[in-house]
Amino acid sequence: MQLIKGKKSDKIWLSPTAVGGLHRCPRCFWLQYRKGIRQPEGIVSRLANRFDVVIKKYFDIYRQTNELPPMIAGKVDGHLENPFNEIYFYHHNDKKEVGAGKYGYYGKLDECLVGDNDMYTPVDHKTSSSDPRTKDTLEAYQNQLDSYAFLLEANSKKTSGVGHLIYFFPEHHDKLHEGFKFLIHIVTLKTNPAAAKKKFLEAVKVLEGVIPSPAEDCPFCGWYDRVGKELNA
Repeated sequence: MQLIKGKKSDKIWLSPTAVGGLHRCPRCFWLQYRKGIRQPEGIVSRLANRFDVVIKKYFDIYRQTNELPPMIAGKVDGHLENPFNEIYFYHHNDKKEVGAGKYGYYGKLDECLVGDNDMYTPVDHKTSSSDPRTKDTLEAYQNQLDSYAFLLEANSKKTSGVGHLIYFFPEHHDKLHEGFKFLIHIVTLKTNPAAAKKKFLEAVKVLEGVIPSPAEDCPFCGWYDRVGKELNA
């Protein structure tokens, strides 16, 4: 597993995305972090990564002015954290818990707002291929904000109790030659740091046990099982 600056190499580091993998398929999750066997990666668009870079550079311009970017001004409270600390770590060293000393949790925030009361609000950017105003919030997105709130508080930063998802959705218009027009939609969710820690501990417990059964709908495990049956027929 690639290490990030600030991590200790003697620990297994999990992220919100990694913990989400546990719920997609416990067996694939266990194989990745216990045996280093990852699911094959299909064709993946990197366009969203480029959007992230552009959006963050845009926010950085306003970070230096102590103003909110016009696209979110008046829609959220607080100011952009300055200097901005993106990456946070939690060292799982509680000897009362399973796997103490062997695991850690980390997350990389897209953005963070600080209120007048010095309360921190995690922000996550989302590029959307469909109108976000008509969609329900994915459980994974809730878990991300919960996890960021947990990591902030684990690093002595009190949180506001909410987090923001900022969606960027390209709208149709007749003058694309003048540039793409984006709908900016903000969803505010209550955060639950304790829920994020609970899911992290569940993940640790799975990794400390024997290899678990696969999820019934896991396409990777299903493919492996079918191939095995054919080869042994």
